[in-house]
Amino acid sequence: MTITHLMTDEAVLLELGLRLARMRLSQGLTQEQLADAAGVSKRTVQRLEDGTPAQLANLIRYLRALGRLEALDALLPSNSPNPIDLLERRGQPRQRARPGVAASAPAKPWTWGDEQ
Repeated sequence: MTITHLMTDEAVLLELGLRLARMRLSQGLTQEQLADAAGVSKRTVQRLEDGTPAQLANLIRYLRALGRLEALDALLPSNSPNPIDLLERRGQPRQRARPGVAASAPAKPWTWGDEQ
């Protein structure tokens, strides 16, 4: 199943858990073997594969034990700064985001009698 923005958080977790279990099984590892290799409990492996919320550090250990830690790089690739932004900022990368002028001023709702 393809993960899309229309899915609930629970559905995404469940799909990720199924994919993790398939990855583990494709390497012929039991949950206990993977738990030992990752340095986590068997229950942690079960939670990750069941789609139960778990700590990000445990997911990293899980992927490292499977030799698939590089998959996180595909998830969140390193983002190089926009060349135009670098020129405008004289080579300095953006440090923070600020809302635009239009976004900071809330629009007053129109009502009858406001015409001028």
